[in-house]
Amino acid sequence: MTKKARHISEDAPEKKENLEDWFSRFPDDILIHIISGLTLKEAARTSVLSSRWKYLWTFTTSLDFDKKVKYMSFPPDYKQSKYISWVNKVLELHRGSRINQFRICFRLDAKHKCNITNWVNTAIAKNVSNFELDLSPGTYDNYYEIPQECYKNLQSGCGLSGIKSLRSLTLCAVNVTGEVVEFFIHNCPLLENLRITQSPDLLSLKVVGSSIPLKCLDIQFCYSIKEIEISAPNLLSFKYIGQDINLHVGSLPQLVDVVFHVTPMVQKMHCIGSIVSYLPQLKTLELDGCNEVFAQFSQREFPKLMNLNISFTAANQETLLGLSFIMKACPFLEKLVLQIWNNGRRIGKKRHQISKHSHQHLKLVELQGFNGREIDFELAFYVFENATMLEKMIIKPSGSRKRTTLKNSTNMLKAKLPRGVKLTVGSCDF
Repeated sequence: MTKKARHISEDAPEKKENLEDWFSRFPDDILIHIISGLTLKEAARTSVLSSRWKYLWTFTTSLDFDKKVKYMSFPPDYKQSKYISWVNKVLELHRGSRINQFRICFRLDAKHKCNITNWVNTAIAKNVSNFELDLSPGTYDNYYEIPQECYKNLQSGCGLSGIKSLRSLTLCAVNVTGEVVEFFIHNCPLLENLRITQSPDLLSLKVVGSSIPLKCLDIQFCYSIKEIEISAPNLLSFKYIGQDINLHVGSLPQLVDVVFHVTPMVQKMHCIGSIVSYLPQLKTLELDGCNEVFAQFSQREFPKLMNLNISFTAANQETLLGLSFIMKACPFLEKLVLQIWNNGRRIGKKRHQISKHSHQHLKLVELQGFNGREIDFELAFYVFENATMLEKMIIKPSGSRKRTTLKNSTNMLKAKLPRGVKLTVGSCDF
């Protein structure tokens, strides 16, 4: 052993001891805060470090039970049984009085009602701040539903005090009514983020009130919902993906981000008609493209819009015309994503006179579903010609494209690529 190696070897125990002494100076609250940044598995492993650490992990404020991948090769009933046992064991050992994050993420349904309800009650009793109950994909005709007795407990003094700390609420594949959702909205003074997905019993939702703190509202795949009314002065972000609905919009002075997709992908303009007056204040917008949407871009300016994502059922001359409207209407746009879903729907074949609009701020353009057709190249070339500050174009080809076709498409794009602009096609950079 060299002299240098002997020196390092001799110093190692001393460094380890110094590290342990350094950690021992911290009070328990600091150590628990550090442990709470670990996964549950990592946190439990700290119990072997010393007698002082043995139970510290049981005070963690982060209970993230995400095990969707584990037990993949086992039957569903076995996987569910193991998951439920794991959650119950950790909750039995947990000694903390407060929980920052409580996350259930596993495919469960009404058969597991008793266990799930106990988990909900435990999280509320420990003044949870961020609560996520994700049981997706669930079983459509057997979704878990918050029991009436649990809902009544929430309405009691003890239940109300338990949800006062709630800042974020996510319910996926959980059957809730508009009444239950609105209860949380109006009785959680700190609630800023609300996400509901796959809830068959959600028929309507009213988010109205001058004192509502809600900043982000996300409603997805609740296919029974017919109506949403929103008037919330603090709302920054609204996301809706689902069936055609009646959308009533009141005061939304802070709204800057909107994602709005109606399925099937035939945009009904009356769905977003009530939100049109707020479009000029938006910074981020994602929606389905059609003639009516293009008309909005041709008739007004979007001076604050920086990120735009539009989906098309089929790219054609109307798409190219719409792109020219977008370039003109959004002078400060920095990122543009065009998603092209070629499902055979035709909007028209008429050729239009496409105006050129030099754009000074567009830096990143992404074309998804690139199919190598003439219109796909016309969209790319229009951007090349008009986005004078373009830094990068990303082409995500349609999955059906053959390698030779993709290679030919790449060569055609490279031939027109402006100097200094980076091109990514699939996983290849040029």
